[in-house]
Amino acid sequence: MVNGERVRQVRELLGITQTELANRVQVKQATIARVEAAALVPSSGLVQSIALATGFPVEFFHKGEGPDFPLGSLLFRAHASATAKSRTEAYRYAQFAYEIAYAFSQRIELPRQKLPRLSELPNVAAAITRAQLGIGPDVPIKNLMWAAEKAGVLVLNLPIEFEHRDAFSLWLEDNGDPRPVVCLSGGKPADRRRWSVAHEIGHLVMHNPLRGELATIEQQANSFAAELLLPEAAMRRVITPPVSILSLSRLKPIWKVAIQALIRRAHDLRIITQRQYTYLFEQIGVRGWRIEEPNFNLVAEKPRALRKMAEMLYGAPINYGQLARDLSLPISWIKSLLEVYAEGGEVTHKKKPVLVSLKPSPAQQRN
Repeated sequence: MVNGERVRQVRELLGITQTELANRVQVKQATIARVEAAALVPSSGLVQSIALATGFPVEFFHKGEGPDFPLGSLLFRAHASATAKSRTEAYRYAQFAYEIAYAFSQRIELPRQKLPRLSELPNVAAAITRAQLGIGPDVPIKNLMWAAEKAGVLVLNLPIEFEHRDAFSLWLEDNGDPRPVVCLSGGKPADRRRWSVAHEIGHLVMHNPLRGELATIEQQANSFAAELLLPEAAMRRVITPPVSILSLSRLKPIWKVAIQALIRRAHDLRIITQRQYTYLFEQIGVRGWRIEEPNFNLVAEKPRALRKMAEMLYGAPINYGQLARDLSLPISWIKSLLEVYAEGGEVTHKKKPVLVSLKPSPAQQRN
């Protein structure tokens, strides 16, 4: 039996309309609409045509429903100028990535979830979260993504760039237990991605469920990210007069945030005056750094867990052929999804994180 929702899922993932898919398979738009709504059982020939037009195997369209992956959080915080098409495409990529992670999690034990859910002020919530992540109160976080993964956060690194959004997050039910999930846009600078992860952790910790004025909750998440990545005690120690672009640029590779974030943090903590703040941002503008700053050899952090699970189950290098057959997905598509994660030998942190372990077999569980 063909699952019409799977047809819609692939179509939206590819960013095409019902009319465009209908033209590719030489049927009317109404036919595709009826298939997606489960009002029409398509012929085997039509299913073959849809498979050829989309690049997905026929078996995929016969799969049942995947795990629940709500859209609400993405819609709640969607930028006003983002198109419905771009939001839907981002959602479908994240949904697919989560379904793969969920399938792996049935065979592999993920870390226990340690992220707190708090009603404290952002700076207090960030300090508590640092402690829960096993990070000292006033030291730079070496690799935030891996620290989050060790604390049970599922970080999904997506191979597309979202329109007007760097990331989104949500809590999901994972085998009856809550699982925090962060979905990251591709194509963003290293410092911006790191801030986005901290920002989303702030939402997960403080805003469950999401409610209230959007501007307020975004400001709270930014305040949380500032304290998580740039603790007040440490900033008062390291940002000292005379504060300049040069002095802040020396801090960037240590704290792994944008110079602009350091300027804002110094201003919020009243380490610099409004006049100094304005002058420093003028200097950022003169250098053409408002959109993207120099990298200063900052290595982009990548999550590791999803690829590590694939390697544990399908070998290193990954046997993509077997993986694609097991999940009824195109090899090229699943490769593009997994290759944006850190490999086992990739150095983005001095220590290799312990993220996942194989679940015991039923026989082992009985012993």
